Amino acid sequence: MAETKSERQTFAAEAIPSDVKNGVFLGNPVMDNLVSCMIAMGTELWATKRRMKVIEAVMEKKGITQKMIEQYVPTETEKVAWEQDRDRFIDLTLGPLGDDGFRAPGSDFPKRG
Repeated sequence: MAETKSERQTFAAEAIPSDVKNGVFLGNPVMDNLVSCMIAMGTELWATKRRMKVIEAVMEKKGITQKMIEQYVPTETEKVAWEQDRDRFIDLTLGPLGDDGFRAPGSDFPKRG
């Protein structure tokens, strides 16, 4: 395919590297961290709810009862995997509470090196 040249002015710029973890956007790093947690939790919760709806629909069609689910005992391997997933979830959703955030709103991002 031949490349075409355009005389039209463009306004494209190279991407600015993100430094979001060090920025303060709501005037207070604690508020930024709380909002980040809320967004992450909402995302994780909705993904889980959506997946549960699919699983419940499939189980109902295959004859899996609520009683069967409540009586299930996980294996040791499952317990370990589930604990790792729990730890990932906690880090994702509550981890931003530990971010320091030291850049004021409106301050320039560092120059690329």
